[in-house]
Amino acid sequence: MTSTVVIERFDPAATAAGFAAYHDVLVASQDADRPGEPRLPAAELAGRLAKPLPGMGPAAHWAAHRGRELVAFAQVHFLEAENSGIGLTDVVVHPAARRAGIGTALLRAVLPELRARDRQVVEGWQVVADTAGERWAEALGFRTVRTIVRQALVVAGVDASRWDVPVPAGYRLRQWAGAAPADVLDSYAVARGAIHDAPLGESGYRWPEWTAERVRAYEGEARAQGLEQRVVVAVHEETGAVAGLTEVCSHPRRPDWGYQRDTAVIAAHRGHGLGRCVKAHMVRWLLAELPGLARISTTTGAENAHMIRVNREIGFSPERTMLAVRRDLAQPPGWTRPVS
Repeated sequence: MTSTVVIERFDPAATAAGFAAYHDVLVASQDADRPGEPRLPAAELAGRLAKPLPGMGPAAHWAAHRGRELVAFAQVHFLEAENSGIGLTDVVVHPAARRAGIGTALLRAVLPELRARDRQVVEGWQVVADTAGERWAEALGFRTVRTIVRQALVVAGVDASRWDVPVPAGYRLRQWAGAAPADVLDSYAVARGAIHDAPLGESGYRWPEWTAERVRAYEGEARAQGLEQRVVVAVHEETGAVAGLTEVCSHPRRPDWGYQRDTAVIAAHRGHGLGRCVKAHMVRWLLAELPGLARISTTTGAENAHMIRVNREIGFSPERTMLAVRRDLAQPPGWTRPVS
């Protein structure tokens, strides 16, 4: 019963014991909801807590203890800039402690901080379809605003010939790690803006408005977090402008894993296979520089059938379906009632 549960603000990194308990709950939840997916290593979790991924904003945490046992936690990222009205919230309950109202109690505890930071919306992007998390969110009045396909390229299981993709006529490829070269910075920022055409469903999230200054700020944030950012672009020969791009990040603490970020092609240059070309070239470059790389993960909106197909063509396989859920904070029925 939640009457025996104490919920309070929590710093997962404050003590070794507290961090270990936090990681145990996360891993147990992952095993239940994402079977077959490699567990998040403790070192990677510690790094993410210390330095959240670029664009996530500051974070706050709450923990639910039953006696001395940590049984659940909530994490909120307070997004910034275009998304400063969103509190991005993840509630994780140990499978053995579910169906006791603990997740709802955690969400209720988070509400005052969401309102204090002038958030109008709470969204969650880590709900796995057809699990207890989806049913819980529905019961609390969240609605699904986006369906997301999670795919992974497992290097050992893919025929390398899939990455033999020729460069379309009229284009050439460039690549860099870290900062974009000054001579393509402006057109690279424009090309990054092509991601705005990727569907976001009914989520309140908005893609960044990319400018040269914002690109440099993003690159600096990635460096500060220790991320190794690699970019491959297709340059239009006639104009010298960037026509398409793909970005993958990795971290030395997890050399076996790559994180696919944006892939985008400017509308006027679509239909030439540039997306597949830059992504295939990226895989070859990564494997040449990171021989321990075993997996690249990516997420794509379910409506984006074209990119899902491109991913499949270069060796990505579907893992599971994720849901983004949303609830306006103006009238949250059921959140403020005592929890049974």
